Amino acid sequence: MTAGNQRQQRGFTLIELLVTLMVASIIAVMAVPAFAGFLARQQLASDVNEMISVLSFARSEAIKQRRDISVIFSPPNTTTTSRRPESCRNNESVSEESGETLYTYSGWCYEIERGGKVMRIGQVARVTTPENKFTIIFQSLGDAALEGCTFPCEITISSERDGIIPVTLAINITGSIRRKESVL
Repeated sequence: MTAGNQRQQRGFTLIELLVTLMVASIIAVMAVPAFAGFLARQQLASDVNEMISVLSFARSEAIKQRRDISVIFSPPNTTTTSRRPESCRNNESVSEESGETLYTYSGWCYEIERGGKVMRIGQVARVTTPENKFTIIFQSLGDAALEGCTFPCEITISSERDGIIPVTLAINITGSIRRKESVL
């Protein structure tokens, strides 16, 4: 063997690097929208699970304590004279009308109460129905009573991203919570 004829390749050529980068960028362009949709579906599933957890907690506490437990849902963009608790003051706006302070909020809020005493407070995901304030009262045997909603009370939670199918939770008179997929 002669030393002049043998050539050792120690790296990549510029063309090989460019082809590799082009293939990688094509794969990335195809994967990003799919990944964004995946994240939106996961966020919706998380929001639905949180809502089920809130309702299940209230029902189990009503059964355990043998007392009525209320879950009060306050809608967004509704002007009220009473200020929400600190953990529900998302994008609070304050206005004065005829000497009265009015508060408006951009998101839903829930309060779990027992005999007027607040047990838990939090923000609710993107609830699209019902549109007005409603209350679910879980009774000592786990049954439910409703104010501002009819049986079965259907709570629809949607995603911020278009094209993601919303999820509806139905609360029956027996207090059972059922999850059903909605149709776009």
